[in-house]
Amino acid sequence: MEDPRPMAPDPQARTPYPRVRLAYFNKLVNLVMSRQFQLQGLDVTREQEAILRELAQGDGCNQAELAQRTGQDRNNLSRTLGLLEAKQLVTRDASRDDKRHSVVRLTPTGRRMQQQALQAVDRYRATLYQGFTPQEIDEFARALGRLTANLETFLGAAAAAPHVPKDEGHA
Repeated sequence: MEDPRPMAPDPQARTPYPRVRLAYFNKLVNLVMSRQFQLQGLDVTREQEAILRELAQGDGCNQAELAQRTGQDRNNLSRTLGLLEAKQLVTRDASRDDKRHSVVRLTPTGRRMQQQALQAVDRYRATLYQGFTPQEIDEFARALGRLTANLETFLGAAAAAPHVPKDEGHA
């Protein structure tokens, strides 16, 4: 007699799509970025650097805008800003227009840290793209953009998705 239960998919079965180890890749990105920051003597994380970079490009924004610009969750962003504030790299002041909102700004120390971190990011990128031609790097960036758009479309979030800077993740 035939078993009426559906067969479980074979985990070894081939699909037309290659397996991409994004979680492992992201882990390596974090490790290499941390190492680059450490080699430069910087006490900053990848997420903190992204905040400093965004503020350097447009200082004096509220936390909601900063969360959108960095692609970070608002609660995590608030915690991270607290750490940056404790390091005296940013300030959060009540908005003149709406006291419920904070305006985040880089301090002079934060601006110097961001400039130093930028050098570490450049070294990270040199490591990441070693052996690639400029054309291959452009192709990779376009492909990643298309993959991102496919996922945003699937989620129906293309218009509502947080803005992620072009160089988010520094890839």
